[in-house]
Amino acid sequence: MRFIYIIVTLFLFLGCTPVAPKIVEYNLHLKLKQKVFSETNCKKSSLKVGQSFSSNALKSLDMHYGLGDYKHLVFSQALWVNSPNKVISKEITNYIRETELFKNVQIYKSRTRNSLLLETDIEDFMQYFSEDENSSYANIKINFTLIDARTSSVISTKTFSEKEIVMMKNADGGVIALSKALEKLLNKSGVWLEEVCR
Repeated sequence: MRFIYIIVTLFLFLGCTPVAPKIVEYNLHLKLKQKVFSETNCKKSSLKVGQSFSSNALKSLDMHYGLGDYKHLVFSQALWVNSPNKVISKEITNYIRETELFKNVQIYKSRTRNSLLLETDIEDFMQYFSEDENSSYANIKINFTLIDARTSSVISTKTFSEKEIVMMKNADGGVIALSKALEKLLNKSGVWLEEVCR
């Protein structure tokens, strides 16, 4: 009788234990068609890509989204594997390195002295929903500033933005759209850098 009581008690406790919702972690996945710019005046220059400036929201693992014109919310069951700030900084560095526009490209933690510095300011990087949640899009806006490291003077500055329609109106669709938008934005930044280096 005692054995049956223990089993019934365990069953009741296990049956009442709340099941935590599954948290899905996301990462950006870029499919860049790399363009190599062979003839530029920056071939003898070394470039350091600084850590991107951004809001604190983009420095966290929380996945933020906009709803309507005024609401700013966080997905309850979705997180970034790495903060958007770090991932975007890394993707910018990798992309510019692959363009072969510069003699070498260093990450922001590098102790090497470089002739040029690239600063980036992430002004927007988020998925947006209409108030009725029937439509959604991803928006990215990043300001690029190329600086002469020796004189600390601005050589050129340019702001790029990309808007991508979200096909699946959820976090999955948002990440896919943000990845596509960042691909297009990076390609534009490469063309700009080539023009600056002429």
